[in-house]
Amino acid sequence: MSVGKTAGWTLGGLLLGVLAGFAGELFRRQSSATVQQRYVAPEATRTPDARTPAPVPEPAAEPAVT
Repeated sequence: MSVGKTAGWTLGGLLLGVLAGFAGELFRRQSSATVQQRYVAPEATRTPDARTPAPVPEPAAEPAVT
C-alpha cells in the first residue's frame, strides 16, 4: 500500500468519525431544561452576595463647533 493511499484512508476515516460525532450530537435526545443547565452556571444564579454592576456614566457633551 502506498503512502498516499494510507494517508487517504486515514483522512477519510477521520472525516467520517467527525461527521458521525456531529450527527450524534444533533440527534441526541435531551430536554430543554438539560440544555439550559448545560450552558448556564447554576451557582452564579444562586450567589446571594453578588453585586449588580454600576451604571455607565453618560458621556460628556461635546462643545458645538462653529
